[in-house]
Amino acid sequence: MSQSIAVGSYVLYGKTGVCLVQEKKTIAMGKEKNQYFVLCPVSDGRSSVFVPCDNEALLSKISPLLTREEIDLLLSDADSERLQWIDDRSARIAFYRTVTTGNDRRMLIRLICCLFRKKEERQALGKRLSSMDDATLQECMRLIDEEFSMVLSIPRKEVVNYILQRL
Repeated sequence: MSQSIAVGSYVLYGKTGVCLVQEKKTIAMGKEKNQYFVLCPVSDGRSSVFVPCDNEALLSKISPLLTREEIDLLLSDADSERLQWIDDRSARIAFYRTVTTGNDRRMLIRLICCLFRKKEERQALGKRLSSMDDATLQECMRLIDEEFSMVLSIPRKEVVNYILQRL
């Protein structure tokens, strides 16, 4: 996996979002020297994320950005396999955690669609989504907005419209 990570490229890194692979460097920690990828999140250029090159669990959180074609295909297929609402709050929280910490954008889009449907359903009853469900929707949208905005070369505020037009 680490061979396919190129310095100077943009990648998606777990919940951190889109990052620039700034460099690959050796860092001494005590008597040991280890190689790290230094990632710079685009949402916060002042911070850095150090990913050990020998840690497969952390390296598996790095994935290349989707292409425009992959985004359009993802959106055209998004509502074909609808997620069912999970009534049990604990099970829903566990599911949210699984989806938002992985790099499966198909599942992320499906979760966004599910949460939007639930939000509309609740609004029709004069109610709101729970704060947890709304926070999850916002987190999912942040992850998608960042990547889609960069790949599609559109402002983040236009990503929702882009998605809705293709669903």
